[in-house]
Amino acid sequence: FFSSRRRHTRYISVTGVQTCALPIYGNENTATMALLDIFNFLSADDSFDDFRETIFSKLTLYLVPMLNPDGADKYQRENAIGIDLNRDAIRLVSPEAKVLKKLHQQIQPDFSFNLHDQDNKYTVGKSSKQAVISFLAPPFNYEREINYVREKTMQVIANIKNALSEFIPGHIGKYNDEYEPRAFGDNFVKWGTSSILIETGGWKNDDKKQFRRKLNFTAILTGLNSIAAKSYEQQSIKDYSDIQENKKRLFDVLLKNLFCIVNDKQFKIDIGITLTEKLDAAANSFYYLSEIEEIGDLTGFAGYSEIDCTGMFVAPGKISRDFYLFDNQLTKTQLLDFYNAGITYLKTDFINSAFNYSKQAINFTTNTSLQNKLSIGVPANFLIKMKNNKIRFVILNGFVYDLQQQKGVVKNGIIV
Repeated sequence: FFSSRRRHTRYISVTGVQTCALPIYGNENTATMALLDIFNFLSADDSFDDFRETIFSKLTLYLVPMLNPDGADKYQRENAIGIDLNRDAIRLVSPEAKVLKKLHQQIQPDFSFNLHDQDNKYTVGKSSKQAVISFLAPPFNYEREINYVREKTMQVIANIKNALSEFIPGHIGKYNDEYEPRAFGDNFVKWGTSSILIETGGWKNDDKKQFRRKLNFTAILTGLNSIAAKSYEQQSIKDYSDIQENKKRLFDVLLKNLFCIVNDKQFKIDIGITLTEKLDAAANSFYYLSEIEEIGDLTGFAGYSEIDCTGMFVAPGKISRDFYLFDNQLTKTQLLDFYNAGITYLKTDFINSAFNYSKQAINFTTNTSLQNKLSIGVPANFLIKMKNNKIRFVILNGFVYDLQQQKGVVKNGIIV
């Protein structure tokens, strides 16, 4: 949190949690990294001293670096007892929510930075551009009225948006402003605090979130400078209103214009695949789990990776006839032999219980009667063949390997 040092003490709050977003959520960590960068920046001594002096002379900063340590430890949204802290601002059932509410009452901040990661499948409006950063000036009632507190939020956001547009032009969206009576951001506004919500979305080839970390760092410091210098007062709320609302229109992989064969009939389809990062707590490592999210006409949608499969058709992958040891490291040649044979699962009679996934670039199964079907809601494991029945692409846990060009990265398989 931040408070100003003017004649009448005023306050600005910034929440930072091990996960990000008001930082409340345990599996949202981009803003947390940025807050640590801000700690380092504010304690430095270099050519930005004048900037720091402006901040220190006008604002007093209070930061909560981790509100949900149990959620962060488990890499999950909720706390240890399964409660979504950002839906507990009224009942205050969880101890973490009680701490945040008490702190707010003690400090009575004027501004807050409500920091989140959002699903990386959002675009800016109806475009195909990823909404890398989305903003929201939360409402304080169902009518979404604009009072002085919310207006200031919109003005600060307009300043931040203008700064970030230099780095990600066309990739800034606005989060849906439906009123959520249980959320801290909405209630902060009701309690008199301008709450600047920042949602960090996706960016291609930024798996470690280092580019988005820089954007958060820039956004927060820009916001603080805007408040300290009162430059936000020159902004029109129209600059905020003109930001396009983000829409969920992205897939990790979009396969377009292929066809499937059902009862000897051909049907033209597109396939949208998503990849979700998971924590394997036993092995203390991360892995990806894929899902076929949509099948059908996906015109108007986009993908981080898009493949035009015109003239190709989808076919199920095969399960190996022989058994393979789960712990044996397969060579690249062995993997390519499996891919060329259309094998997406290797049979095994033992799975190391320390893992929920296969570290190797292929799937394993102990289920010898596994039905490897193409269906919404199941992991993406299938083949894409050309008219001559030759395999062109192998889809393994949502990752694409191009057999023709011998190109592609399968980060991990799954275990069934």
